[in-house]
Amino acid sequence: MKIHVLDDSLITKIAAGEVIERPASIVKELIENSLDAGADEIKIEVDGLNKIRISDNGSGMSEEDAMLSFKRHATSKIIKEEDIFNITSLGFRGEALASIAEISNFTIMTNEKDIGVKIEIEGGRLQKQSKVGMPKGTIIEVRDLFFNVPARKNFLKSEITEHQEIVKVVENYALISNISFRLIKNGEEILNVPKGELIDNITNIYGAEVARDMVKVEGEVEGYVSKPLLTRGSRVNQHIYINGRHVKNETITNAVYEGYDTFLFVGRHPIFVLNLNIDPKEIDVNVHPAKREVRLKREEKIREIVKNAVYSALKKENLVIQATVEKETEQQPIKQYEFTKDIQSVLEAENVTKVKDKPIERRLGPFRIMGQVNRTYVVAESPKGLAIIDQHAVHERINYERFMRQFKDNAVRKQKLVTSKTIELNPHQYMTALGVRFEMGKLGFEYSDFGNNTIKLDTVPEIFGNLKSTSFIDVLNELKQGFTQEITEKIVMKSCKASIKAGEELTIPQLQVLMDELETVENPYNCPHGRPTIIELSVADLEKKFKRSGW
Repeated sequence: MKIHVLDDSLITKIAAGEVIERPASIVKELIENSLDAGADEIKIEVDGLNKIRISDNGSGMSEEDAMLSFKRHATSKIIKEEDIFNITSLGFRGEALASIAEISNFTIMTNEKDIGVKIEIEGGRLQKQSKVGMPKGTIIEVRDLFFNVPARKNFLKSEITEHQEIVKVVENYALISNISFRLIKNGEEILNVPKGELIDNITNIYGAEVARDMVKVEGEVEGYVSKPLLTRGSRVNQHIYINGRHVKNETITNAVYEGYDTFLFVGRHPIFVLNLNIDPKEIDVNVHPAKREVRLKREEKIREIVKNAVYSALKKENLVIQATVEKETEQQPIKQYEFTKDIQSVLEAENVTKVKDKPIERRLGPFRIMGQVNRTYVVAESPKGLAIIDQHAVHERINYERFMRQFKDNAVRKQKLVTSKTIELNPHQYMTALGVRFEMGKLGFEYSDFGNNTIKLDTVPEIFGNLKSTSFIDVLNELKQGFTQEITEKIVMKSCKASIKAGEELTIPQLQVLMDELETVENPYNCPHGRPTIIELSVADLEKKFKRSGW
């Protein structure tokens, strides 16, 4: 087959297909144009899949600029080559309007000063140009999308699905902006977000209940993350922005999860809306036709900043679960539970190791221990009322952080193997193992070169027990990421096995020691698996339960 040069019309349609995939792509590009024009009121109207109309009160355009706006690569954002690497606007390539006009019936009305201009284009060809009276700003109407690219039109989903994608796009921008957004679908207003702060936008879009359980993040990373108990079964409602641009970036997303540490329950996903203010020279937004992805120059540094910002914000919060009392409850028979012996008899009978005299900085208590329920839950009086504590979860958390400190302080307890273990690696793994021998040694793995892509393992971390070759290779492969998932999971499992079990009877002083130790850990609110350690019932709720107040 002979090589031939494509004609301009076909080139334009191919390029348009990269930028405009569906109706939501049009909405995204036009909203970005409105924001770049300084608009603080944007209205989006959608009728089926045949018409999209976006109006704004931005700066508008002169007639000359309006005529240039639908020419490919006509832009006000880039003048010289250096500008590509210092982009502060949302749009910059000059492709959006040209792409939309090429595959639709396109009308633009815009006014910069006194009188506006109206330009009508059909499939990339100018049909009509006229003067029009209108306020300052821009109105763009797109009809018959993909009318001249039927193959692309056939790939559109149902009207419901396409409208859902449009709603997502509008929410992406309405969340982060102090701008009024209205979305009208088939004549019905389905979204109205007035100008407001970020938390106001979260309230308007996700509701007051979600907003109440969001934690503010401040510093180089700004925004909100949900408390660990406000989670979803999938990664919905997760928003990352860089300099106000909505982006997808796995490094930043993973850093948010790392910031949650073990606050999260396994398999659950937090809600977050975070904006990173980064020097434009440190990012490359010109790596995806639709500008959805960005490349970070100092990825590892940014990962640390995000992780630490999220962790610091969560650590400041009181994440103890507050139990609530329903107003209408079924009458239940009073259940009898067996508590431990009274304090005096325990003190006389038990030889208890006392907590050090060092003052404890209390975030939760002080607690006055009253006993156990079912030899599993500790019952205590707290400053707010009644606390119910899971003794196994508490001890898991204490043990987990103790093990983690061993790793971080290079004080890992090592276990020498009775018989050295030879592990055969592939050439890449073998070279890696020899190159990171010092780092692996700090983690508790001591080994030597055995030749022929093989190492001889002599010592392993005590918590790994009988190490499998695959576990060593997993640690080796993931070492560049710091504390690996493999190591963390082993620590979690070890802390679980070494902890006080449900059904184990403890004395009052032992329980007090346990609670005092909990006050010394970084995250006293959850076990390493994400389960809560403490649930509190306030005095007010107790009074409601006993019909002493407001009944």
